[in-house]
Formats: sequence, structure tokens, C-alpha cells
Amino acid sequence: MDDRIRRTLTDVFDGDVAAAAELENLGGHASLRIYWRIHLPVDLKPPRPFPRGESTLMAMVLPEGADPLESAEGVSSDAPQPRELPFVDVQRYLAEIGMPVPAIDRVDMERGVLLLEDLGDDLFEDAVIAADSDEAVLELYRQAIDLLVDFQSRVDRRGDGDGDDTIAFERAFDRELLLWELHHYREWGLEARVGDDAVDGVADELDAAFHRIVDELLALPQTLVLRDYQSRNIMHKKNTWILIDFQDALIGPFIYDLVALLRDSYVDLPTDSVETLVDYYAKRGAAENLGWCDDTEAVRRAFYLQTVQRKLKDAGRFVYIDREKNNSDFLDYYGPSIQYVRHALEQLGNFEKLTEILSDIEPEFGAI
Repeated sequence: MDDRIRRTLTDVFDGDVAAAAELENLGGHASLRIYWRIHLPVDLKPPRPFPRGESTLMAMVLPEGADPLESAEGVSSDAPQPRELPFVDVQRYLAEIGMPVPAIDRVDMERGVLLLEDLGDDLFEDAVIAADSDEAVLELYRQAIDLLVDFQSRVDRRGDGDGDDTIAFERAFDRELLLWELHHYREWGLEARVGDDAVDGVADELDAAFHRIVDELLALPQTLVLRDYQSRNIMHKKNTWILIDFQDALIGPFIYDLVALLRDSYVDLPTDSVETLVDYYAKRGAAENLGWCDDTEAVRRAFYLQTVQRKLKDAGRFVYIDREKNNSDFLDYYGPSIQYVRHALEQLGNFEKLTEILSDIEPEFGAI
């Protein structure tokens, strides 16, 4: 793999720079993509300056033997085939509307290597962990919400034109995809994890509850969502919060990214903090003329409804990654995800049958 990177570096700079560069494998988290930090040799004089005058780059290396245009997340069966790598496509759109994203310095699809701006190592998650008070944590999340509202406002002002701005406008959380994610939980969180007969006797009622959730989500205002706007996908560089991991962006419920942020698998926020921040989002969105934020109570209900759908999907995904990708790193987040679902159902109050079913068949639902 490092040979692929060095050959790309040779094309960009020269063979001396490529040979002398130090490559640091940073792994791929939950993705099949592998990230490397490239330490460029500062004692050599390359034929072209290092981008931004910085001595490091990041290499995103795509897996060999896989379709680089295929999404690692689910997509609808009628979603169009991307015309180019979605990361490149969506990055260009986000940059055009003025959002902070890493620069792309070279796209080498022949070798499956992208050279990107190095954002460093400062994750939003790290900042939250290092915060010395509850108020400091809230302030960090207010900053992340401000960034989200800015994104939604810029998208709203620009519109989607004729749909050619980005592949993201041609994909959506439609009925098929939303249901697929809920059935992903049923397949992996229940049938694979609990037992093949886990839903025997309640399959129809469970499916009816899933359809009801999807009906309500589709009735919400829809906008462009980043899809995985959470603490490990926001980075800090030069006093700016920067978006990463946006290649699966698509049209979806306006509340989706706020749920991804506040019901993050990696940071467990107190319930009262979540409620405070949901209200903060509604206030900030209303100030930016996002019409769906005019009714704070409706925003709260949308938040809890989306939490049920998103966190059931996440729970199923963690088991899938363990069983199919031989990566058990995310199993510890299964229980907390189900507890988020339980709390959300308590707040919604009118999904009694789903609550009863999960109480009976999901072992983590009643855990303390």
C-alpha cells in the first residue's frame, strides 16, 4: 500500500521526495479506506512547493478490488451511480458554499490514492473529553450546532439548482432506505445477536412500528444531511472546526445531523444537556430563517423520532461490523445506543407497542 502512495508522490513532486517521505499508517476506523500521514522531507527542495507550505499531507487509500464509487452505507436501489468519487464530489460542493473542508491536493484514481490537507489530530471528541466543566462542554456543542446551522442555511439559500451541484442531491433517505436501516437492526441486532427466532410472533407488529416511524420521518422537512456529523468527524485546525467524512451526504430529515451529533455513540451527554442543546438548535435555526425551527416542540419530537431510527440502525451496524468485518471495536456502543432508543420512546410517548416489543425481545432495552 505504501508503494501506491510513493508512486503518487512521485507524480506530484519527484522520486527523491517520494523515497524520502515518511509514511505513518493511521488505520481506517470503521471504514475500508486507510489513512496515512505523509511526512514530507523538508531538507529537499522539491520541484514544486508543498501545498499550503506545510510539511505533512494525508493520504486516503482506497481498498483494492472494491468499487471505489460504492457507498459503505446503504443507498436506495434507484440511487444513481456516482459520476466520480463521492468524497471528491461532495467536498467540491461544500467548498463552493463556503463550508470548512479539507483541501484535496491530488486524486489518483488509477492507484486509488487521494492526497489531502493534513488537519492534524484534534478531534471534537478530544476537546469534549478535555473540557473542564459542564459549561465548557455545552459551549463546544453550541459551536458544533452553529456550524450545522450555518451549513443548513447555506444549503437552503443556494438551493439544489438542477441537481447537478453534487450527487448528494440525487440520493435520499427515502422509504426504502429508512426501512432498510431499521431492518438492518432487526437482522443483526435481533436475529443474529439474540437468535433466529427473536421476532417470532411479533414480526408484523414490529414491521408496522417501523413503517410508522418512517412515515413520520418522511413527513418532516427535508434538506441535505451530512449523515455522520459526530464527534470523530469534526476536526480543529487554526481555530476552525472542519468537516470530514461527508461522502455519504444525501437528502434527509432536517433533524438527522443533530441526532448524529447529540446522540453520538462515542460521547454520552447527560439528558438535560441534550434537551438544552436541542432547544439551542431550534433558537439558532429560527434566527437563520430555517422554517422548520419555528416550532421548538416540533423540533424536539422530530429529534426523538429520528433518534429511534438512527440508533436502532447504529446498533445493528455495530453487530454487522463485528460479524461481517471481523471488527469488534464498536460492540461496546451497542447497549448505549439501545438506551438512547428507550429514552427517545419515553419522550415520544405514543409508540407503546414498539416499547413493549423491545422490552420483551431486546436484552439491552431494560438494562440499567
